[in-house]
Amino acid sequence: MSEDYYQKLNLFEQDPGRFARKTLRVSDVNNYIKSLLMYDANLSGIYVEGEISNFKRYSSGHAYFSLKDQGGVLKCVMFANQFRKLDFQPSDGLKVIAFGNINVYERDGVYQLYVDSMHPDGIGALYEKYEQLKKKLAGEGLFSEEYKKEIPMLPKAVAAITSASGAVIRDIMNVAGRRFPDMPIILYPAQVQGADAPRDLIKALKKVQSDGRADVIIIGRGGGSIEDLWAFNDEALAREIFACPIPVISAVGHETDFTICDFVADLRAPTPSAAAELAVPVYEGLMYQIDQYRLKLSTLLENVVAIKKRELGRAEAALGAHSLRSILDAKNTLLEKHASNLTALAGSLMKLENLKLDRLSSELKAYSHEKTLSRGYALVKNTEGALIKSISEFRQNGSGELIMHDGSINIREV
Repeated sequence: MSEDYYQKLNLFEQDPGRFARKTLRVSDVNNYIKSLLMYDANLSGIYVEGEISNFKRYSSGHAYFSLKDQGGVLKCVMFANQFRKLDFQPSDGLKVIAFGNINVYERDGVYQLYVDSMHPDGIGALYEKYEQLKKKLAGEGLFSEEYKKEIPMLPKAVAAITSASGAVIRDIMNVAGRRFPDMPIILYPAQVQGADAPRDLIKALKKVQSDGRADVIIIGRGGGSIEDLWAFNDEALAREIFACPIPVISAVGHETDFTICDFVADLRAPTPSAAAELAVPVYEGLMYQIDQYRLKLSTLLENVVAIKKRELGRAEAALGAHSLRSILDAKNTLLEKHASNLTALAGSLMKLENLKLDRLSSELKAYSHEKTLSRGYALVKNTEGALIKSISEFRQNGSGELIMHDGSINIREV
């Protein structure tokens, strides 16, 4: 220890007269106590846990607060240089672990913890960081409805960003297969838990965009604790989802789980299976809807023509009451012209709408199994007419029927 330290410890011996009178200056006492605390190894470089109270930060950037527990209160100060290094916003009621040294502020005769670093404590800390990020991004407008993109009614392909080995991708594939058997589901595998997961998820999002094969994205994982789902509360991932030009459906955890990704995505699904239902339409339902549109259009055009014919009849009757032949001829000519224009207009409208319907029907037929077979694929059915999906199933039956686009043949294992 320094010579100055020993001099301070021998304060009374340096001035025997003062010691005899037992009269000291206040600054002498505070300075002496400060020396004791500064060189006490038990009070230097210590970690203190407690709950923040009376937190205040001044224009200088310095922060003053107290740490408390059931047994007491400890005053603390954190200077601006150290405070700027924090990755969270301290507030009253937040439990933290602070690192620093105990020392005396001589002017006030108060001992306090001079904090060098600090971090939130435990699960409560994670929740506090979650709430702080949620408030920050909401304030920037990342959750606003005005920025939400519409999910396409008939996507050309669906991208699934999730674990390649988890149940999520199987659930998505099963639901999509039932609703629209030929809808392409493209897996972009990524880690969904751990420190590297946010970076992996961002990489997958960028890959979907660069590929250009899908026009809707499902991102998610199964349920778990707040620690398990924490990758989906990452700020960089949230901003990447917000900036993604392709609509994103978030399906993280169970129905009661909410993450930052759920709020910033274009649509939130309570489960991965529900996400598949939101992304993939029902094939039969689309065909029925097209038929209804066609019927409605045809009926509408028929009604328009009928109304115009009645109007024409009333006009002809009114003209018949006039005695001047020239007026009648002129009116008849005008009526015939209107009738011709209406018929041409109705025909053009019908032709245009039929072209739209035919184009949509062609797009739907492109997904049909007949179209797939015409490209060189084949189906194999057993003797009962059920599809055979694997070699083992075929060997169990021993024979089957090979169906191609222009017919079928019976096959048998040799």
